[in-house]
Amino acid sequence: MVIDITKDFKKYISDFRQSYNRDIKNEHETSRLVSKFCEGVLGYKSLEISLEHRVKHKYVDYAIVLDEEVQFFIEVKRTSLALKERHIEQATSYAAQVGVHWVLLTNGKKWKMYRLSWDKKGIQDNLVWDVDILEDKVKDSISKLSMLHKKNITKGMLDAYFNKQETLSPENILQAIFHEKILHLICLNLKKSSGIKIDKAELREKIKGMISKETWKKIKGDDIKIIPKKKSTKQKQNV
Repeated sequence: MVIDITKDFKKYISDFRQSYNRDIKNEHETSRLVSKFCEGVLGYKSLEISLEHRVKHKYVDYAIVLDEEVQFFIEVKRTSLALKERHIEQATSYAAQVGVHWVLLTNGKKWKMYRLSWDKKGIQDNLVWDVDILEDKVKDSISKLSMLHKKNITKGMLDAYFNKQETLSPENILQAIFHEKILHLICLNLKKSSGIKIDKAELREKIKGMISKETWKKIKGDDIKIIPKKKSTKQKQNV
């Protein structure tokens, strides 16, 4: 069962709003509010919120640590500072060094959660979700931030959310549609309704035409090929 943070969340919105309205340029003040939020709303004990967490010879603002294992890093910026992609670069570098896959970037108003992966080509930071707690609907903010609650983290809800979003990515959905078996079923359905036989390759091009060129390029549509049906055991024996 997902932990409901609604009641506690609403208590802290006013603190962040006051900080934002006063245009506080002191990062320490924002950091203090974020720490209180982690305790009062997300359910962590003070000892589980590691301030100025050391990563080799460097430090990150916060690390959420459960059973001596870092769950995610938190990079805090002052409330008046608009968050940029470059603000996450240092924290992601430190995270990759110690195998931490999650980094939260926040200025108290906006919260951005990144999932990291790395290979020989370098570090990739994927923005999984972001929320503005002063502008977005309370329900939307809660649905995202509740994933960071201690009990939900221990249940693996953050990873589960990411895995589901990856599964439902445009690339994966399109690849599923371009499976020969699926294209065959669509062709059969079209033939049944119209009496006209449609070639699978032609159908693929028509589906491509339904997608904007910008989106097609973004999801690397040309790299997605028709996946052939697997041969049955009997077919293999007859070959």
